[in-house]
Amino acid sequence: MAENICIPPQIVAKLKEQLASGDMTPDAVAKLLPEEKAALKSILEEFVTDKLGISVSKSEVEAIRVRAEKIDVAQQKLGDDLGNPTKVQENIDFFKAKREMENYLLSHDPAPKLRVLTGTIGRGMMLASVKSPILNIGSNLEAGFTEALARRLSGGGVKGADNKLAIDYLKMANKVYQETGYDISRMTDLKDSGSMGERVLGQTVHSQGAGATRKVGRVVEDIVFKQLMGAPDVAFSSAHFADSVNTGALKMTKGDKAAAKELMTDAMRIQPTTPEGEILRAQGVLDAQVATWTNDTWASKFSEATRKVINDLSGDLRAGDYLLPFIKTPSNVVATGLDYAGLGVLKALGKTYKAFKTGELKNPEYIRSISKDLVRSGLGVAGAVVIAGTLGKDDFVGAYDPKRSQIEALRNSNTNSIRVGDKWISTDWLGPLSVPVTAIMYARKYGKDTKDKPLQYLYGMGSAVTKLPVIQEIADTYKTYQYNKVQTAEELGDSLAEYVVGEAKSRLVPSIVSDVAKAVDPQVRDTSGGTLGSNKIKAGIPFVSKTLPAKTDVFGTPIKGENAISDILFGARVKTDKETAVVKEVARVSDTLDTGVTFTDWSKSSSKTLAQFKEKVGEAKFEEAKVKYGQELKASLEKAIADPRYKNLKDEDKLKILNDKDQQAMNKIFTQYGFKYKTLPNAKLPKI
Repeated sequence: MAENICIPPQIVAKLKEQLASGDMTPDAVAKLLPEEKAALKSILEEFVTDKLGISVSKSEVEAIRVRAEKIDVAQQKLGDDLGNPTKVQENIDFFKAKREMENYLLSHDPAPKLRVLTGTIGRGMMLASVKSPILNIGSNLEAGFTEALARRLSGGGVKGADNKLAIDYLKMANKVYQETGYDISRMTDLKDSGSMGERVLGQTVHSQGAGATRKVGRVVEDIVFKQLMGAPDVAFSSAHFADSVNTGALKMTKGDKAAAKELMTDAMRIQPTTPEGEILRAQGVLDAQVATWTNDTWASKFSEATRKVINDLSGDLRAGDYLLPFIKTPSNVVATGLDYAGLGVLKALGKTYKAFKTGELKNPEYIRSISKDLVRSGLGVAGAVVIAGTLGKDDFVGAYDPKRSQIEALRNSNTNSIRVGDKWISTDWLGPLSVPVTAIMYARKYGKDTKDKPLQYLYGMGSAVTKLPVIQEIADTYKTYQYNKVQTAEELGDSLAEYVVGEAKSRLVPSIVSDVAKAVDPQVRDTSGGTLGSNKIKAGIPFVSKTLPAKTDVFGTPIKGENAISDILFGARVKTDKETAVVKEVARVSDTLDTGVTFTDWSKSSSKTLAQFKEKVGEAKFEEAKVKYGQELKASLEKAIADPRYKNLKDEDKLKILNDKDQQAMNKIFTQYGFKYKTLPNAKLPKI
C-alpha cells in the first residue's frame, strides 16, 4: 500500500466488503475509527494506482474521495430514478458529479499530445463545417421518418401511453447532454456514456490534462464533437427512444394507460426495476440507435475494426483517424440501405429458418423482428420506385467509371448522384433510400432485357459497398496511383509534397475556412503547380484564392463554382448541371456503344507531341494554346452534330467523327503556332 502503516487484515477485509457492496456512504465514513479511516485511504490509493494506472499523492487521493462523496450524495438524492424525467435536476446533479470525477481522473492520465493533435484536433478540423452536421441532420430526418413508420407498421404500436412524459424525457435528455456531455437515451449502462459525440464518431481521444494542445483539443471536443455532430444526434435519438417506449408501453400493457405510464417511467431509468422495463428499454435504445445510424452493423464493425488496426499500427500518429475520420454513419447508411433494398427479406427468411429449427415461430420477439425486416424492405423499395419514377436514365450517375469521368466532369455531376431540376444531388441525401434508388436506376439504365435487369439491380446494391469509407479510401488511392504511375520521379515527388501539404491543411485548418473561400469566389481555381503544394493552400484561403488562375474544362471554358449558400450548406454534394447538347450527344454515343469518348486533357496528357510543343512555345503560350484547342474542339463538335448528315449516320460512324475532331482541333492549333512534331529518339522531354 501507499502508506507504510500496519493495518489488521480483518479491518481491510471489512472495508473492502463495504466498498464492494456500496455501503460505504458518507455517514458510514464519518463513523469510522481513526485507524479505519487510515486504512480506507490506503485502500483507495492502492485501487487508483493499481487499477487505473495512475500514481497519486495523498492530496490526490483526498480529491478523489471528495468527488466520490459528491457522486454518492447525488446518488442518494436520486435513488433508483436515474433517467426518470420527473427528477430532472437530480439527474443533472448526478451526471455533473460523475463528469467531474471522470475529468479529474483523465487529467491525471492524459493522452499523448501527438495523439490529441491527430486523433482529436485533426479529426475535428475536417468536420468543422456547416455541411457535415447539415448532412447528419438531413439523414437523421429521413431515417427517423422511415424508422418511426416501420415501427408502427411492424406492430410496435401507434398510440402513446403518455405524450407529455415522452416530451419531458426528450427535454431532460437534451439538457443532461448539454450540461454534462452524457447521452442517456442510448445508454445501456453507466459506462456507456456516449459523451462528446462518440456515438456518431466512434472511439475518440480525450483531451483532459495540462498544456496548450490539450486545451485546444477540449475546445474542438466541445464545439465540433459535442455540439455540431453530437447535439443533433442526441435530439433525434431521445425523440426516438421516447417514442418507442411511449408506444411500446401501451401495447405491452394492452391499453392500460395507468400501467403503461408506470412501465414507461421504469423503462426510462438507466437501470429499470422490472423485467418488463428492461425489455422495453432495450428496444427503445435499439430503436434510437437504428434511427440515428449509431447501431452496430456488419458495416460499422468492419470500418471501425479497420480504423482501429491502422490506429494501433501508427501509434500516437492515429493514421486511422486521419484517413477515416467519420465512418460510423456512412457505414450504417450502407448496411441499412441494403436492408431497405431487399436484403431485409433475406434476413427475415434466415431468421424464420432459425426459428423453425428452434421451435420459436410463435415467439413475439421473432415475429416483431422479421416484421420490421419485411416492412423496411417494403418501404424502401416502394419509396425508391416513387423517386426513380421521376428520373430519366440520364438523370443518374453511379459509381466511378473511368470511361465516363471526362463526360461527367463536363456535366458537372458527381458519382452516385441524381439530377433533380438543374442540380446534381448526391444520393447521400436520400438516407436509407439511397441504396434501393441506386439499384433501381442501375436496372433501368444498364439492364438490357428482363433477364439482365435483376442482375443489374443486384449490381446496384453491390455498388453501395464501394461507399464504405474503407473501400472508398482504397478506391481513391488506386485512382491516384493510376495517375501517378506515369509520372516522372520529379513529378511524383511534387505530387507527394502536394498530397502531404493538402492533408496537413485539411487537419490543421477548419473545413469551414475552405468552404468560405469557395463561397466568396465565383470561379473554380486551378491548384496545379506552386512550390510544395502552395497553390492548394491558397485555394483554401478566402479572397487569396482569387489570385490563382481560373480552372478550365477540356473545352477551354472557365469553370464556375456554386453559389455561396450551396458551398456552405452542401459542399460538393449538390452541384449545378452543366450538360449541353454536345455533352449530351457524346454521352449518348458512349453509353450506346459502351465505350469511352475521351478528348485530350492537355494538363494531364503524357503525349510526347504535347511535351515537345510545350518545350518549344513555353509555359505561357502552351496555356494559351490549350484554351484555343478546347474552344476549337467545342466549335467543331457543335458544327458536326448539327449537320443533318451526321444525324443519319450509325452510332459507330458518329463515334469515329467525334474522336477524329480531337486530333483535327489539335493539328489546327499546332499549325497556328507553326509547330510540327520532330522525332527525337534520345530526347528526354518533360511530361505535362
